[in-house]
Amino acid sequence: MGGTRSLLAEARDLAVVTTRLAFYNVGYLALTWAIAIGAVVAFWSYRTWWTFALAYLVVSSRQQALLNCEHEAQHRKFLPNLRWNNFVGTYLCAAAVGSPYEAARTRHLTHHRLVGTVDDPDRNLYSGEDKQTVGGLIRYFGRGLMGAYAGMVLMGPKAPKAATEGDSPVRDLTSLIIVQAALAIGFTLAFDWWVYPALWLAPLATVTALCHLVRSFSEHAISDEESSRHGNRLITIKSNLVERSLVAPYFMNYHAEHHLLPSVPAPRLVDLQRRIRESGDNAPVLVRRSYAGAIRDYATALMDQSRQ
Repeated sequence: MGGTRSLLAEARDLAVVTTRLAFYNVGYLALTWAIAIGAVVAFWSYRTWWTFALAYLVVSSRQQALLNCEHEAQHRKFLPNLRWNNFVGTYLCAAAVGSPYEAARTRHLTHHRLVGTVDDPDRNLYSGEDKQTVGGLIRYFGRGLMGAYAGMVLMGPKAPKAATEGDSPVRDLTSLIIVQAALAIGFTLAFDWWVYPALWLAPLATVTALCHLVRSFSEHAISDEESSRHGNRLITIKSNLVERSLVAPYFMNYHAEHHLLPSVPAPRLVDLQRRIRESGDNAPVLVRRSYAGAIRDYATALMDQSRQ
């Protein structure tokens, strides 16, 4: 902890949400929406099975980006003005992808405090008996792709009690209804009634949910052999362009750095990683080469363990 506090003092400048960073974030969010809608327009202009499949994947990737922009807003580092930060995080990010902003924020901040413990509300995303065999792992991700975990992934595991206090559940439900209704009406007027369920809800419940499961698992799951040195579950993924588009857009692969200093905005996590390398006495970070490689290595460790 001493090393982390020292790093916090040295990296305090990275945590400031400047006007330039705010413009970057707004630009990224606008581009995310433009690409998602553009993919649907491209399919509608040239309707074939492969343009539908391409639009499906592109929309899913941008839905994951919206989830990650929501994550930034939950940490109050997307925009410098708190009121606008929460408004954008709620209506332009979270509600569009079925996430209850206030409840998800409370749950996520609790995850930061309790990661790796039995009380972590996200523990089932990276640990549990269903992930202790290769077959269980295959079934877990397969069910995710089939939509079995869509509600759990998007609406989230049960949030701590504080998330249900006050009027936040009403605000969450209201935002979800307003934004989903706006999307349904907009898609119907611009295209046809079936485009909204086929190219917004379906990607959200299948590929987006699966990618969220893959990311959440890979960024905290460790083998028994790794537990002695990396029990803190601080994992960073080098990743590649495809994974950074589908699974971890908006710098989410720098996950150990984010957990070490959650106040640092995502676009600056690269700089934070450099400072961590140059500093000493910090919590050990496990570096994996890719999300696919992380799951493959975990499965290999399970197979090795079963042979012993």
